[in-house]
Amino acid sequence: MNFQLLNWYLPLIFAAGYTILLLSLLARFSQRNQQTRWYLGFLAASIVWSVALFALPQGQSPPNLTLHLLGASATLLGTTTAVYVGWLNERRWLYLGVVAVVVAVGLETVAPNSVLVLGDGVRYRGTLGGLLGFATWFCFNSGLLLWTWRDYQETRLPWHANRLLHWAVFAFATVAGELLTFSTVSWIVAAGYLLRFVGVLGLARAITSHRLFDVRAHLRKIVAFTLIVVASAVPASIVLTLTLWLTDQLDLPLSQVYLASLVVISGGFLLYQPFRRFVERVVYRYLLGQEFQTSQVVRSYSQAISRTLEIEQLAQVIIGEIGDLLQTTHGALMLVSEVRDGYQVEAIPSGNHHGHSQIVFAGDSLFIEALNSERRPLLQYDVDFNPFYQDLDESEREWLSIQNMELFVPIHNGSELAGLIALGPKLSGLAYRPNELELVQVLAEQTVIALQNARLYSELNEQNDRIRFLNSDLRRQNERLEILDRIKSDFITIASHELRTPLTQVKGYADILTAMNEEATLSQKDTREIVSHITRASSRLEGLLTAMLDASQLEVSGMELTFMRTRLEVVIQLAIEPLSPAIRQRGLNLEMHGLGDLPPIQADFKRLVQAFHNLIGNAIKYTPDYGLVSIFANRAPSAEDEEDYIEVVIADTGIGIDPQYHELIFEKFFRIGNPELHSTGATKFKGAGPGLGLHIAKGVIEAHGGRIWVESEGEDEERLPGSRFHVIVPFTPPGYEEGPSLDSPQAKRLFNLLSEDPA
Repeated sequence: MNFQLLNWYLPLIFAAGYTILLLSLLARFSQRNQQTRWYLGFLAASIVWSVALFALPQGQSPPNLTLHLLGASATLLGTTTAVYVGWLNERRWLYLGVVAVVVAVGLETVAPNSVLVLGDGVRYRGTLGGLLGFATWFCFNSGLLLWTWRDYQETRLPWHANRLLHWAVFAFATVAGELLTFSTVSWIVAAGYLLRFVGVLGLARAITSHRLFDVRAHLRKIVAFTLIVVASAVPASIVLTLTLWLTDQLDLPLSQVYLASLVVISGGFLLYQPFRRFVERVVYRYLLGQEFQTSQVVRSYSQAISRTLEIEQLAQVIIGEIGDLLQTTHGALMLVSEVRDGYQVEAIPSGNHHGHSQIVFAGDSLFIEALNSERRPLLQYDVDFNPFYQDLDESEREWLSIQNMELFVPIHNGSELAGLIALGPKLSGLAYRPNELELVQVLAEQTVIALQNARLYSELNEQNDRIRFLNSDLRRQNERLEILDRIKSDFITIASHELRTPLTQVKGYADILTAMNEEATLSQKDTREIVSHITRASSRLEGLLTAMLDASQLEVSGMELTFMRTRLEVVIQLAIEPLSPAIRQRGLNLEMHGLGDLPPIQADFKRLVQAFHNLIGNAIKYTPDYGLVSIFANRAPSAEDEEDYIEVVIADTGIGIDPQYHELIFEKFFRIGNPELHSTGATKFKGAGPGLGLHIAKGVIEAHGGRIWVESEGEDEERLPGSRFHVIVPFTPPGYEEGPSLDSPQAKRLFNLLSEDPA
């Protein structure tokens, strides 16, 4: 064969092949994605390169023109690879390649006859531009092969890894074919053209179709077939060779040699098939994987899951059985429930897959639609690369990717999708074989009844838990209602006592005033003293009635607040001022911390003074003489809102509050203790009131958009655990409207009102 003549026409032949491939891709893909466009550019460069090899033989063409065209082809192939694999900044391949090719062509133009000295008198006869062109081709191709191989090694999902391996294999074939064309041997150059064309066809297959053949499986089959043929033939060859050697050594007649050979061949023929089957079983088991006895596997699986009723345990059994069978890394049972907005999918993990997670797929989700219609296992690879799923919602795609599963097997209950068996990759890193996919689908069909039973059992347990919770809540509510009912009964006793005491004082002093006036013994001093007692009792009665009106206002329509710029330090001082005589009389210590460091807030000045007066008064009443009442204030950061809060803590060393009453003490008319032992006293130790102070304080704080709660270990008059009332108010209340400041006339009028009605 005249290889020189053949090599003359081969570039033109393969240029025609590249052209046909280019035209077929243009006709097939009217809407081309980015990787297809770059690959078409690579094909166009390949056509130009092949035509240049045919039309411009070396020596007649511009220096190294075909080499520079090959560098441009490598640049486009590198850019295509970057887009296909998903590397960041894929255009940098294009920019670097264009710069390198332009510089190389520029060197050819400026110094076409340059000679590179390598040292010791050795000269490189190529030009500098040619050397740079070869370096561009070599570096780009080496880079894309190494980086693609690196990504293949790091990818854990088998079909994703196979996609990269397929690209790496055919990219290597393309580059190896180009390298062979640099040879001076004609048949090697011809082999290079052919190998490059095969590589380009393989790359075209990867670009145009997401479904690629399993490279590793095919390689294993080739190796297995080779091993079977060799292992089966070696014993027969050895026996035949040994027979011929023995007959030669024994110097037997030719007829006996033929007879012995015939006997050996007949025996080998009879033993060959059993031996070959034995070799096939061994090779298939350790190289291609074991075959399954489907009926035995299904029977064992059904027995295992039929004894399980809890969902979590069922997930463990299902994934454990299939994992042991197929040697998977992890898996999860996914429950599918139809909801108003679509389908809720909840992953119940097992093995190395931890943490519950759920998502609601849209009613027209492509993922759910495929599982419902096709009723066969779905690969994560198809979700990522099949054009059918390109419009899948991004949140659904992201959730599926986070699960790190290789396979989703549907579990159908009649016409409905009841669940999924999700499996991760196999420990071997190989893809699931067709017989394994069929087996898993059969096992999924056996799971339907067990899954229905487990879900019914789970729903029954949830209903029982809900009933137990409702019963417990009902008991708590009954206890609360009993206490509130007792409060209503006690209110009559407490209210009558609270009202009778000041009325008795008013009536008694009025009678004294009348008697002394009739006896003409009433002096101006006596009048002032009697009137002061009547005024004090009237004020007490007025305060009680005002508190009742405030409490009723909270119940009906809420308080009407007037906000103004207020300093909390002033509020606390005015709240304490009416209590100062009692503090001194009982020898209590009062400490304040952090009030001066707080910025102003917007608040209803009078109501806030009223709330803190009630809280501080409560601390004084339940703290023994010579005890300690502390007020702490600081700025509390907000976790949700942009604006911070102010936190005030009123702590005492009093008798404390039983935890069961921590919420009830803020109820209207609630009092701890026996109402029969009721004694009126605004500030004396354990002096009782009508049970409205904390209720009003809570209403005022909440009307400002704040919160109030109490902390106490319990009630103990000997150990004195004390109580801590926490108050949180925002700097700007909700629904705030600009009001007056502390310096306004309205604020001064409020100060005057406070002196009349501090509560």
